Amino acid sequence: MSSEPLTDAEVIARCPLFAQLHDDDLLALAGISARRGITAGATVFLAGERPRGLPLVVRGSVKVFVLSPSSGREVVLTIDRPYNAVAELVAFDGGAYPASAEALEDGELLWIDQQGLDRLLDTRPSLGRHVIRTLGRRLRRLVGLIEQISFQEVIQRLAAYLLEVSHDGIPFALDTNAAIAARLGTVPELVSRNLSRLHHSGIVVLKGRTVIRVDAAALDELAHQTGR
Repeated sequence: MSSEPLTDAEVIARCPLFAQLHDDDLLALAGISARRGITAGATVFLAGERPRGLPLVVRGSVKVFVLSPSSGREVVLTIDRPYNAVAELVAFDGGAYPASAEALEDGELLWIDQQGLDRLLDTRPSLGRHVIRTLGRRLRRLVGLIEQISFQEVIQRLAAYLLEVSHDGIPFALDTNAAIAARLGTVPELVSRNLSRLHHSGIVVLKGRTVIRVDAAALDELAHQTGR
């Protein structure tokens, strides 16, 4: 027997942006939300558009990307999966989308209405404080990523990522190269190249997209090197 689908408030409660929010605030957000189906390849929003709301992924996945103005090359910034908010900063800073978003597979989004969200932030100070604290923690992580990008090569950042994921148990399935690249601040091609380097060196043993063994000591040493 399949489990009952989550209510809108339950979906919002699982979103990291709103985690541990009071029940009355969750219900208020659910009251200004609506679900919309998405199909693979469908545009969620385009760079330069004004936000009409804050989308949360209920089912499926959404990629956020930018295109190089000179070459047209696509750079994936992030891939958002169930319960992630998509480009959440735009819903709070009053600006336009700096990137575009597209559905990677059929799924469903829960859209929190923009005007309704603005009203709730005006009338519910606890909600505003919660969002500020959550975004502040994300900013701290972003500063850490900038430090890594500035002072470490991709292979060193990849080693740190693999070491972190391996702590949850081995074997484990790798995320897509695009998703890993978005997390590390690089491009999928460099993730692929450096995974191959780690595999051929024996530091990581791969079977397809599954990591079946790692040399934790070697990964740790590589992760703490300074490449620049």
